Amino acid sequence: MARGALGGYPAGFPSAPLSPQFNAPPPPPPPPDYDGQPPPGYTGQRRPSRWSSGRSSSGSSSSWERGGSSGGSDSIEGAVAGMVMGATSGFIGRVISRRMKRAYEEGVVPAASARREAMLREQIAIAERYPDLRACLTDHVVFLAGGTRVVPMSSLTKGFTLEQADAVVAQLRQG
Repeated sequence: MARGALGGYPAGFPSAPLSPQFNAPPPPPPPPDYDGQPPPGYTGQRRPSRWSSGRSSSGSSSSWERGGSSGGSDSIEGAVAGMVMGATSGFIGRVISRRMKRAYEEGVVPAASARREAMLREQIAIAERYPDLRACLTDHVVFLAGGTRVVPMSSLTKGFTLEQADAVVAQLRQG
């Protein structure tokens, strides 16, 4: 299984991927009477939500929403300031998001991939050295094929190493 995960296939197995590649079906064709135009009455505007009342979180509507003219310039300046703040916060959020994504892709992904590859290579080395070593995932034990002794998996530390395999096999063969 470890060889398959690394891309190498054991002798006698077809060299096909472990999981098939699924292609999404093409979208259905439009109805025969569709001419590409929006339906009659469509304005392109979002419908008002039945949950929003047009009021701000404080419960009162602003002069801009009321359409009032408390100085006129205050409402326009407020709207412009709101748009600028929204655009700025969106820009800053995108920059931070890109930096975090880059740091993740350049640091975390390669490190995790290297650890996984090292673990798989260790499992291959253990399987080659001890071909009769088996594990039962139902009972959570390790044993030798044809043997009567078992070692609980809980006694093994994270990432079963070749040294641990040597000690476990020695323990299993003592009996």
